[in-house]
Amino acid sequence: MNIIFTEPIYKDYIWGGKKLKEKLNKNTPYKKTAESWEISTNKNGISKIKNEEYKGQTLKKLFENQELREKIFGKRTKELKEFPLLIKFIDAKENLSIQVHPDDKYAKQNGLDSGKTEMWYVIECKENAQIIGGLNTKISKEELEKIIENNQIKEYLNYIDIKSGDSIYIPAGTIHAILEDTLICEIQQNSDTTYRVYDWDRKDKEGKERQLHKKEAIETIKTENIPTIVYTTEELESQKIMKSEFFEVEKINCREYYEDCSDTNTFYAINVIEGKGIIQTETNECKIEKGDSFIIPATLGKYKIEGNVQFLKSYII
Repeated sequence: MNIIFTEPIYKDYIWGGKKLKEKLNKNTPYKKTAESWEISTNKNGISKIKNEEYKGQTLKKLFENQELREKIFGKRTKELKEFPLLIKFIDAKENLSIQVHPDDKYAKQNGLDSGKTEMWYVIECKENAQIIGGLNTKISKEELEKIIENNQIKEYLNYIDIKSGDSIYIPAGTIHAILEDTLICEIQQNSDTTYRVYDWDRKDKEGKERQLHKKEAIETIKTENIPTIVYTTEELESQKIMKSEFFEVEKINCREYYEDCSDTNTFYAINVIEGKGIIQTETNECKIEKGDSFIIPATLGKYKIEGNVQFLKSYII
């Protein structure tokens, strides 16, 4: 086993900007890029391997290989139908739509692969930046339907102040939006299902308004006033910044070196969010820098990172 580096998949949604190229060293073909799908087996963007013996193969193909599954992805993935995570970098030059994602129960009832609980790590944002997370008051489903149909949802949204280094937990069913001038890393369940509630009355390149999904959103939004968790990270060497039933995420501050060992129960998905360095295994070493993403296989063994580098480490529990 060796480290598995993945090729990004780029999305040029209308609200994107230039930070993925300028800040995260992404070789995107677009003038404006909204998302870089870093580690994914989702049908709307499947990662390819760019190094070593699996070069050119897809991450999905590796996951479906029963002889390799446990060695690369760990014992906890043995009975899973799909790779459990989808990890992205997102450049919100403009506001994203006000939206919601379904939970597992709703997904199953409606023929979807899974629900979509997610978290955001704020890599960079403007001064006095905000996100939308949840409703600002408890309302009934009947009230919600009237509010959405009458285009009044903006009056009921919970705006939250954020800054670089914050982590935000968005459970499935929470109405939310990333707002302008925010660069984030998003870790989520493996789903691309989004129900738009409102899109700021904007139009696409062809002058058309993007599709809304009011019926599905009304059925999906949890109307109790669930507080969105914003967690500020500290300058610790290692700090757990998110724990859910679907995944856990740690932030690692490597100032000189960081030593770790793989876990036979799970893979580690690594996203470099600052700096550069070298990662070493018993058989290999390579350079890493801000914007890189890779997988530490479950049976890799010991590895060491040297340099001044910050990264997120995500895994399933």
